Amino acid sequence: RKEAKDHGVTGRLAGALQPGDKVVITEDTVTRGTSLFEAVEVVKAFGAEPVFITVIVDRGGTCAAMAAEAGIPYRPMLTAPDLGFDFNS
Repeated sequence: RKEAKDHGVTGRLAGALQPGDKVVITEDTVTRGTSLFEAVEVVKAFGAEPVFITVIVDRGGTCAAMAAEAGIPYRPMLTAPDLGFDFNS
């Protein structure tokens, strides 16, 4: 994150990571996917393995390709078009 949140879980991670842990990365809303894939790198830096990425709403439509490139399964619960909006609107 560029700025600290003043709500929800603060910091980069919720919970403790150990080398070898398998991790599901979650986010509420994603547009470009930058912070989501920064989280992937943080998880890897701890020696853990990101095994799945999910978001509640994918607003940008770019994360599926980014996840495929990283070799991590990705599934949004909803996308902008599911809600009647164009990606990035």
